[in-house]
Amino acid sequence: MTRIISGRYGGLSLGNPKHAIRPTTGKVKSYIFNVLGSLEGCRVLDLFAGSGALGIEALSRYAVHAVFVDKDPRSVKLIRTNLQNIRVPETQYAIFCSDALRYLDRSDTRFDIIFADPPYEQRLNGNFFRLACAHLNAGGILVLEYGIHGEPDSEAWAAAREKKMGDSCIRMYKAEDSPAEE
Repeated sequence: MTRIISGRYGGLSLGNPKHAIRPTTGKVKSYIFNVLGSLEGCRVLDLFAGSGALGIEALSRYAVHAVFVDKDPRSVKLIRTNLQNIRVPETQYAIFCSDALRYLDRSDTRFDIIFADPPYEQRLNGNFFRLACAHLNAGGILVLEYGIHGEPDSEAWAAAREKKMGDSCIRMYKAEDSPAEE
């Protein structure tokens, strides 16, 4: 079982997937949320959401709204179940069964924080970073978790923060650090 670390839902358990996804470890979640600090009033996007653990942790820490995106219907069902089991009001979230790039390409919603935790074998390219930047509010943060043996093609983006933890690497990019839009 995955546990919510802190906040209004702190200590509650989330259901784990019965299909092949790699949940973010508690140690990695703790690091991410300690660095982010207060999420009060933030709007968050959880891409490649899996069980929804990152977006749910953000809601627990007083984010006002979370959007969850995963292309696997089993993940979408698990996210919905997790949110319902801990009684998150439906007005505080939206769930989309979609490929992350397709969602970013078709949506015009902006966020304060975007979590991206793609499968380790999936390499994110410059197009992903450009699309993510277009969805960040000024000063927004993109939190990327990827495998230490892969390297995202972040082009001219410079990570404001980077940390390796076990098989994972966490990079945090700030919107103002991104290349200017054309």
